[in-house]
Formats: sequence, C-alpha cells, structure tokens
Amino acid sequence: MKKTKKLTQTASLLLASVLSLCVFAALLKPALASDNSDLSKSPAQGVNWTKIQDLDPNAKSKNSPIKQKWAVVIGAAKYKESRLDTTDSKMDLAAKSFGEYLKDPNSGRFPDSHVKTLINSEATRQNVLANLGKGWLGSLAGADDLVVVYIATQAFPTTDGGSYLCAYDCALDNPYSTCFSMKTLMDTLRQEVKTNRIILVIEAPYSGAAELRSGAKALPGEKFKTEEPVALGSGYMIISSSKPDQETKGCLFSKNLIAALKANNGLVSIDQAFLEARAKTEADTADRGKQTPQIKSEWNGNPAILGAASSEKVKDIPANVLTFVAAEAHYLKANNFVAAGDFDNAIAEYQAAIQTDNTYADAVGDYGAVLSIKGDWAGALDQYKAAIALSPRDALFHANYARVLSKLGKVDESDRELEQAYALDPKNRIIIMALASRCVAASNFDSAIKILDQAATLFPDSAAVQDRLSNAYAKSNNLAQALNHAKLAVKLDPKSIASKLNLGSCLFLKGDLVSAEAAYMEASSLDPKNADAHYLLAGIMETLGDHAGAKIELDQFVKLAPASDARVAKAREKLTTL
Repeated sequence: MKKTKKLTQTASLLLASVLSLCVFAALLKPALASDNSDLSKSPAQGVNWTKIQDLDPNAKSKNSPIKQKWAVVIGAAKYKESRLDTTDSKMDLAAKSFGEYLKDPNSGRFPDSHVKTLINSEATRQNVLANLGKGWLGSLAGADDLVVVYIATQAFPTTDGGSYLCAYDCALDNPYSTCFSMKTLMDTLRQEVKTNRIILVIEAPYSGAAELRSGAKALPGEKFKTEEPVALGSGYMIISSSKPDQETKGCLFSKNLIAALKANNGLVSIDQAFLEARAKTEADTADRGKQTPQIKSEWNGNPAILGAASSEKVKDIPANVLTFVAAEAHYLKANNFVAAGDFDNAIAEYQAAIQTDNTYADAVGDYGAVLSIKGDWAGALDQYKAAIALSPRDALFHANYARVLSKLGKVDESDRELEQAYALDPKNRIIIMALASRCVAASNFDSAIKILDQAATLFPDSAAVQDRLSNAYAKSNNLAQALNHAKLAVKLDPKSIASKLNLGSCLFLKGDLVSAEAAYMEASSLDPKNADAHYLLAGIMETLGDHAGAKIELDQFVKLAPASDARVAKAREKLTTL
C-alpha cells in the first residue's frame, strides 16, 4: 500500500512534468474582436472569449483619375515548414511574372519603385503585414491612388470555417496565428491603407473563401483605347483563382489573367480580363477537375483598369519608408541567420535594423527572442518591453514577455501578460497551452478545461491539446474524463511518447496497473532512451512484484537521466534494495 501511494504521487508528478509549459515560438497574430464573457478565477480572470466578426465595408462612390499606383506582390513556393514544399509548386515564379506585368510600360504601367516584391523567405507573416501596413502601403497610398496586392502561395481550409494562406514561416500545428486569414488581409488593407481603390488577387487553393460582405457584382465588360488618365470608380475587389472548395492547379489562372490584362495595350477593364481568364482556366482544367476562378466586388462607378495611366508625376518614396526598407533588409538577414543557428550574427543584424529604424517593432521583438534563446533573460525583458511599447496589440510580444517574467520569478506579472496575449490572439495554440498550464498551476481547473475545450475544437488533430486536457481533468480529480482524453491523444498520434506516458499515468491512477504497464512498455519501445519511461516502468513493475524487471528498468533510468535529476539519487538507493 505504501509503495502504491508513492507510485501514485510519482504518476501525478509526471502528469505535470510531461505536460509542462510550452516553449514560445516567434509567431504573429491577427487582432480579433471579443464577445465579453470572462472567467472566475486568476489567472485568466477577465479574459475575453473572442470571435471573428464580419467586416463593415465603407467603399466610397466616385469617379476620378488615378493619382499614383502602388503594389505589393507576394509569392511563396518554399517554406520553413518542409511539409508544405511541393515539387510542382511555382507560386514564386507566378508572383515574379505578375510583378513584371505590373511594371511593364506597355501594359501595367506601375513605376518600378512603386512595386514591392516579397518572394519565399522574404514573405514571412510579420514582413507581409508590415508591408501591407504602415511600413509600405499604409505610408504611401493616398486617396485616389490605386493599390494592387497579389498573393501566390499554398492555402487550406480550417475548422473555424475560414481559409488561410501560408506565409513562409507558417507552422501547420498553429495555423491561425502563423498563416494569413483572408479576413486579416482585408482588415489590414482597410484599416491601414488610405486609398479608396484596392484590388486583391489571390492565386491559392480554396482562395474563393475570401469574402466581401456584399458578394460578387456583375461588372460591365469594356475595352478602352486611350493611354491618357481616365476617371475610374472606387472600392474593393477580390479576384481568386478557385472556388472555396477547389484546389488550384499550379499557376494557370495567373498566367491566363496576365495574358488577358495585357490585351489592348493593357487598357482592358479587370472584369473583362477576368471573364476571359476564367473561361480559359476552366477549359485548361476541364480534364482534371474544373477550376473556377471567382471575383467579388464592392466597386462603384466606372470599371477598374490596372493599366490606366497615373494623372500625377511619379511620386518619390519618402524618407520614412526608405528607412523602413533599409531596416527591413537587416531584419531579413537576421531571420536567415536565426534559421541557420547563427545567433551572434543575427543579433548584429537586429541591432543594425533597430539603429536604422528604432520604430521597427518586429526587429526589437525578435532580438528579444534571440536573447531568450541565449539565456539573457534581463536583456530579453528590456527588448520585449520596448516592442510592446511600439506595438501594444502584438500578442506574441506579450506572450514572450510573459515567459521572460516567469523565468525571472515575476509570476503575477507573467500571468497578466499571458492573459493579455490570449485576449489579443485566442487562437494561438502556444498561448492557449501556456495559459492553460498557468490556470492548472493556480488550481483554476475549470478555466483550464474551458480554454482547452476550445483548443480541441480549433485543433481537432492535436494530440498535445488532448494530453493537456487530460492533465487538467486529472488535476481536477475527474479521472474518467482524463482517461478518455488520454486515449484520444494516443489515437491521434500513436507514436507520441508523451501521450503514451500520459495514458499510462491515467490508467495507473484509475487502478488498471496491467494496462498502465503496457502503455509504459510501448513508450519505452518507441524511445528506448526516454528516461521517464524507464523510471515509471520500474515503479509499476515493482508494484506488480516484478523486482527483476524493475531493477533492469531502474538501472536504465540511472544511465539515461541527467545528473541534475533529483530522482537519480533515490533510484540508486532503490537499486541496492531490489
């Protein structure tokens, strides 16, 4: 009985250790609205459970010549997440082709200096949003200007009913916070860009999910013969390569759209070019699953013509934007050094970016992340404080600041920052898991379970979420639910060592010692060098009377565990008595 009690305590402790706080990654976030329900205990007191609300479009209706033309062209065919790389993907080439069309003096007529191109590693989520916002478009485009944003990348539908576009640095196990929702893109453009003419072109699977509240309008197809400035209407337009439930076959649509837009010396209305590109794309894909491009518009007045001439002299790039671009170059170099594990050179480039533009919040925050990796918690603290001052609604900055505060023993402050991070980005899996762990540590099990239940809906294939939910139920003494979620975690990921160990601990707490032993054996078989598996297996073997087996497993544990592990001394002592 005494041995069983000790082993029960060991199993309970492992539930906490195996399912400890996640390491925070360098991720970004969409800003979402809240529904104002809160929790009862701290941490997580006052946290809002948030939902995405519809856009409230406010397009102006007037005809006027285009003063200036601006564009951001984004293409990604290679990603940090290797599972997204495909041998037939040519999205980066499609983006380059679209950029060349825009700058063609005989068709697109965009000034070279007014077209910003972000390809592959340049197309990180942070960098894309910065260029769509005040870093580039938000600081350049004015009323009566024309803005075109082109994006070619991979995409996928998600459990929240949306469709998300992949950034270079997206993480498939945390898509809501590392990819672009269609809504986030439109929100950023509407809120940050001052022009009343925005056209978004998306070459991606499921891109027809991009929505404007009023839906598609039929626009009159017209061709124009003049290269002089013409009066155009205004509003918003989304052109997508496929329906919401369709794959995109390579870059056929972009190829067809560019060809159609070049017709009539580039002076063809977008709706006419779209109709021709759609018909050609449907014909090209008829034998392998028809792909039907979509157009959705809130356009008022005369048709939109990308090749229409500007009415003003080409505007020079102002000093503040040139400063951003110079800092961006250092920032992108720093990111590449981080990816290569060269943190010293990364720090030098982050510092150069900050010296060039001391308002570059992403450089400040990522500098803090590298200092955290190097164990300089005090330095990281200063950087995150500065980053939050520059960008107070950045969930990542608050989440990483919370981690640093926790490392420095400032638990209450850490909890407040983590709650703020969650309020800003309630779909970030890493933030969710960390906040749930803090709730469990504060014995606020109901809040932890509520947070993790929402996470299970958002991430239905995540064994880690089910493990954490199992742990929360176990801590609240609901062993039946703890076991249910532990079994589901193993079903989702049969090769997960953590899930096997968690299942074994839940079975042990339920009193099913034989099944618990089997689960621990499976974990040990999957990873023979896992010290925890050997330790737990030794304990349960001793309880079941298999002293010889327990001695073998305990000896393996001593060989594998680090010397700093407090269990090593006890294990050595136990070996003398078995």
